Amino acid sequence: MPMDGIDSVYQHLVERRDGGGQASRVRSFLFLQGPISDFNDRLGRALIARGHRVHRVNLHLGDQLFWRLPATHFRGRFDEWRGFIRDILDTHAVTDLIVHGDRRPYHIVAAEEARARGIAVIATDLGYVRPDWVTIEYDGLTTYSRFPRDPDAIRALAEKFPPPDLMPRFRGPSFAYIAALDVIYNFALVLGRPLYPHYQCHGIFHPFAEYVGWMWTLARQNVTRRATIAAKGRLAAAPQSYFLFPLQLATDYQIRAHSQFVDGRDAVRQVITSYAASGTTRKLAIAIHPLDNGLIDWRRLAMSIARDLGVADQVVVLDCGTPHQVLRNAAGVVTINSTSGLTALYEGLPVKVLGSAIFDIPGLTHQGDLDGFWKNPTRPDKDLLEAFARALIGSTQLKGGYYEAEAKTHTVAALIERLEQRPYPLPPLTAAELAARQTKTGSSVAIFGVGSELTVALARAYAEPGTRLCLIGPSSDVLERTADDCRHRGAVVELCTSPSLAEKVLEDFDERAPIDILLADLDYQAPRVAVARMARRGGHIAFIDRDFHSHPSLRSTPFRPSDDSEVWRQRLIDTAVAVSVIRPSDFARRLAPRLQQPDLLTENPERAARAICSGISRGQATIEFPGTAMTAMRALRAAFRVWTKSAPHGSVDTMEDAPEEIALRREPGAGN
Repeated sequence: MPMDGIDSVYQHLVERRDGGGQASRVRSFLFLQGPISDFNDRLGRALIARGHRVHRVNLHLGDQLFWRLPATHFRGRFDEWRGFIRDILDTHAVTDLIVHGDRRPYHIVAAEEARARGIAVIATDLGYVRPDWVTIEYDGLTTYSRFPRDPDAIRALAEKFPPPDLMPRFRGPSFAYIAALDVIYNFALVLGRPLYPHYQCHGIFHPFAEYVGWMWTLARQNVTRRATIAAKGRLAAAPQSYFLFPLQLATDYQIRAHSQFVDGRDAVRQVITSYAASGTTRKLAIAIHPLDNGLIDWRRLAMSIARDLGVADQVVVLDCGTPHQVLRNAAGVVTINSTSGLTALYEGLPVKVLGSAIFDIPGLTHQGDLDGFWKNPTRPDKDLLEAFARALIGSTQLKGGYYEAEAKTHTVAALIERLEQRPYPLPPLTAAELAARQTKTGSSVAIFGVGSELTVALARAYAEPGTRLCLIGPSSDVLERTADDCRHRGAVVELCTSPSLAEKVLEDFDERAPIDILLADLDYQAPRVAVARMARRGGHIAFIDRDFHSHPSLRSTPFRPSDDSEVWRQRLIDTAVAVSVIRPSDFARRLAPRLQQPDLLTENPERAARAICSGISRGQATIEFPGTAMTAMRALRAAFRVWTKSAPHGSVDTMEDAPEEIALRREPGAGN
């Protein structure tokens, strides 16, 4: 492959490893979605030139535009993604999975399957330290970063690295250039929908809606520019007279996955409410992100809350971000987890973090509550901040960028060296460390009988930041891996592998986090104590009927109806708890023997879990699948195969004689 654009810096870096030529060990890299530029394409070409194997999965036409090397196109439904990515990882003997943005749903599932195979999961993103840096870490970022949060561990880690060069080196890309790439990417995403009809975008807003919002915002900012500049000038001229709260983008995963807030609106309400109650004489300046799309009227929201609380004359809302002079003259900075908080620490300012941030460390940020921050904010320890910078940059950061030509060239060279040597081996997070970093307070869910594909899929479906999960099932690699997957999705997970202790574990779990949803597989002994406690308090219990199994040892069991679930329903009919029964659909059960097609009773586990979660949220008494439409479509396909004589001939006369039991299966994704 040509080495155009890889300058002498690259040659020096790679030749330092093995004297030039090929890499010492050939590896197989799989790329998923990357930065909106040709950066990953250039990186892939350079890796191939070093003798490695490179492959990519495109999820939509926008991905395809920025990757010109060989790739596989996934055109299936998200329910089919897990089976598809399993096949890709195995077919290409992948050794390293590269994801940009670790919280995208497709990336989460791919990382789970990679970890199950011992494949290194390497996450990249814009740098924790900006500008001029990019991040590369094992497993995940921010909440899921392996970087330590203990001051002593940080000081020890800092001793292993030299002082970093914090001076900007590369010219940053212009807003017009970034905007042009974004428009090209998203127009391809939208207009290429027929080629990738089932792609699920991780964004909150439709791209075209965002563009309309930006155009309106730019027009409004042109009208209010003078007033905005004047307001910022007045603040900067009065040092220590105000606290600063810089807003983040509503679509930012730093809020959605790494904080307790649904979006920035919740944070604005909390901050203004706490500020109003503090009685401080300092003002509160709220700075709107310079790239905000304008679809949320932050000014109206903030001033409405401030008027209701009687502090409208003390709250200032600023457009177009925060000039450095305004930031450095603040009395303190409140942030969810923006990198502006790290900039404030370098200026010696007190910082209060509301979410999960890599720099939220005792000795650096204010560790008390927000109410106390307004009265007695804690300033950062200068020596600890210096050690933090050395440790963070040395272990997770690379100098460079994804857009400007010189920055890309340098970053490709540095990233290849880091990939070949492996990212710095920070210790993996323990379950306790992951639990301590969770910030959302969500539901409490217990799943009794984890082991089948359905119960594993249900555990993953409920796992999200703040959810507390209690998983009970036989000791196995499947259970341990499921717990690990759920922790990396953000849930706090407790395990029980002893049937004799299950009741006690559930009782203790319910004491700490009263169970909202209990899912019980009736092939196991029903959790009677937990059911009794919920019957008095309320909640939702869903029983998985014995007829619905995917466990291989049960597939040869004769087909039989079960009335256990109905018995439980009758027992709980006069209690405060809602009850659902999960079972095969009657339509599929009646149609399958008539057509001699046992496959009509199968279902994709991810799709089944989604249907169950939806049914429970709606309070359905009976949750059945496959659904009527899906069963009918499969029946038509089966009838067509029989009619064309393309299906294999069998000798199964009735479903009662069939060796197949109701099973959950993985449906393959789309091919190339």
